[in-house]
Amino acid sequence: MLDDGSLLKTKLENLISKYQNISYLETDPICFPKQYKNPLDIELVSLISCLFAYGNVKNIQNFLKPIFLEMGPSPYEFFVYSNPSFSKFLNSQKGYRFQTKEDVIVLFLTLQRILTKKKQTSPLFESYFLDTNGRFDQNTSIQNFQKHFETELISTLKTETLSYGLQFLIGKWKSKSPKKRISLFLRWMVRNDYPDFGLYQNIKPNQIPYPMDVHIQKLIKVLGIKNQKQIQLNDAFLLTEFFKKINSNDPLLYDFYLTRVGIIDKCRGSFEEKICKVCELREVCLVVPRGIEPRLQG
Repeated sequence: MLDDGSLLKTKLENLISKYQNISYLETDPICFPKQYKNPLDIELVSLISCLFAYGNVKNIQNFLKPIFLEMGPSPYEFFVYSNPSFSKFLNSQKGYRFQTKEDVIVLFLTLQRILTKKKQTSPLFESYFLDTNGRFDQNTSIQNFQKHFETELISTLKTETLSYGLQFLIGKWKSKSPKKRISLFLRWMVRNDYPDFGLYQNIKPNQIPYPMDVHIQKLIKVLGIKNQKQIQLNDAFLLTEFFKKINSNDPLLYDFYLTRVGIIDKCRGSFEEKICKVCELREVCLVVPRGIEPRLQG
């Protein structure tokens, strides 16, 4: 990799050219909010999609697809305007990995109460991330979002603690974990360019942490950006700082495209000739031997 990052930037631009097509949205949970036009629907569906965005992509989609189908053309209205079908909807829920059926029901009941209270206010959740001055603070904002939701969930449960499944869903605010799913939600809401929505105006794309999923964690090692076993929230902000050197205003531009290298191209983080010799990043990757054949044309 060149010291000034110019070769890496060129290869990242190649990735964008390759994957900037709506057909690739189906490989990502963002395909669900992309089905809606109303910002209220987009934000609500985005939050639900991101909270459950862990595990195999196929499993995530198999879990979420019937949920959004049952909500109908406007998930926001489905939650806010109470009707008999909402009770039926709750009863039809299933658990997902660490969340029991009861956990999922509590989440949806909590969202219904929050949305009913807000009534047609967009954006719905941006204020949860802002301090008293209306600003995003990397030391407290994501934690404040988690604390707010923890309080709301506890209010629904009428208990003092959350189940393991609900605690996992929103994350422990005291934890130093990279908070990947909430960071992903922020990317969708803050960035104003494809494939994201840009619904939040008080938070800038160069302020938010990189969503440190398994694919990004693997790639930052093989690209020589960061090599450590334990990734924390501070590391996610540092990765944003790294990509600011390449794109100062929009460092998270590359997140969607880099994750396609893992999800679609099946990068394993080690040299596999069949995979590596056609990878757009092979010239800047530490595990690929120098001089490997160039990508075949045609």
